[in-house]
Amino acid sequence: MNHIRRLQAVALASIALAFWQGGASAQQVTLDLWSELSAPPESTVLNKVVDMFNAANPDIVVKHTSFENTAYETALRTAFAGGTPPDIAEVNAGSNAFQYAQSGQLTDLTEFVKPIEEKLRPGLETMYQYDGKSYGVLWGLKLGNILYYNPEMLNAQGVDPASLATWEGFMAASKMFLDAGVTPIAFGDRDQWTGNHYFNHILHGILSKEEYDRIGLQTLDPSVTSAIKWSDPKPVRAWELFKAVADAGYFTAGYLSDDNDTAAGLFFSGKAPFYSTGSWGVGMAKNAGAENVALTLFPPVADSPEPTAVVTNSLLFTIPSPSKDVEAAKRFLEFLTSEQVQKLYVEENFDLSPYAYDTSAWTMDPSLRQLAGLLENAQNASPFLDMIEDVKCMQENVNEANVAVLTGDLSPQEAGDIHQECVEGLRASRNW
Repeated sequence: MNHIRRLQAVALASIALAFWQGGASAQQVTLDLWSELSAPPESTVLNKVVDMFNAANPDIVVKHTSFENTAYETALRTAFAGGTPPDIAEVNAGSNAFQYAQSGQLTDLTEFVKPIEEKLRPGLETMYQYDGKSYGVLWGLKLGNILYYNPEMLNAQGVDPASLATWEGFMAASKMFLDAGVTPIAFGDRDQWTGNHYFNHILHGILSKEEYDRIGLQTLDPSVTSAIKWSDPKPVRAWELFKAVADAGYFTAGYLSDDNDTAAGLFFSGKAPFYSTGSWGVGMAKNAGAENVALTLFPPVADSPEPTAVVTNSLLFTIPSPSKDVEAAKRFLEFLTSEQVQKLYVEENFDLSPYAYDTSAWTMDPSLRQLAGLLENAQNASPFLDMIEDVKCMQENVNEANVAVLTGDLSPQEAGDIHQECVEGLRASRNW
């Protein structure tokens, strides 16, 4: 009888275990994650992170699908339009994300993000907050306003790198090179975004953070207005300084027809002492095998209100509104911001982190650590203007206008005037 009872107990235990396992399996949720991170090292790092998360969270399975950049934007738009977006979507921070937030297609993560913000570097909220609400967590951080220079060429002309701390010093150094028969600044504006960046960084050095953020966001966020108009003296001054570089002959020949790769090649081969691009220029220099490369912050004007401020770019991980399990998706987003994940990202992706962890023991390239130092010392941070201004005004009035200013087809004041007209017309059309 005891033997039969033992067999019955074992059978009951087996049934209970099978029931529990079935229940556990039924509770497991699978989350689809889409991103445009399809090439190493970005894809490798994110796939490692997904594996780490899945191993630590047996009740959740995240499946990562990556797309090429252009194909991704099309696929994501189509999925959102059809009401079938992924559970977690990576998008470019700023205006790209805001288009989905505007139409109510992203989950409001304001309360969820609040404790994460405590470890976020100050000034970055502009990239994920729209109309007072937060819509995601940042992934990676690039600095935009960086000036690269050839220290050997500077030494040969007796130019002190410390003189590059201001725009006026940068222009004086450029004149010394031109007087010596060397065209100083490698620049190619064929694709217009490089001229956009020059104007962006000059403007950023003239305005305060509040002025800069507001003049851009006023076309995207109905809750934001700007006391400064594009036709006012400060923005017009940025156009004047930009045009003055070309008028002085400081840009390399063919700057209107050359693309950015051509300009970079001139700099990395030692044919020009100066070249401006973002923090990704460090990787470009390594790929080019260029050794005579140093960097500093893009020089702000001498009377800049915030001379150490940085221009930034980041990606954003969001949770689309139709996500099958928002709470599970939040757990993945929180994991992305953890120190172990951020350390992996920085060390293997050759990039910076938007989170203020102590990186002193992390393995970092010397140039990347110097960039991290610029970020640490920054008074504030703001996104690229094209991340916070509606493309309806950005494309024509910055991308295209910068070429027109350089050629003289538009005066600096005219560029400011038509930009302001676009802003006012856009806001009026939306009843803002």
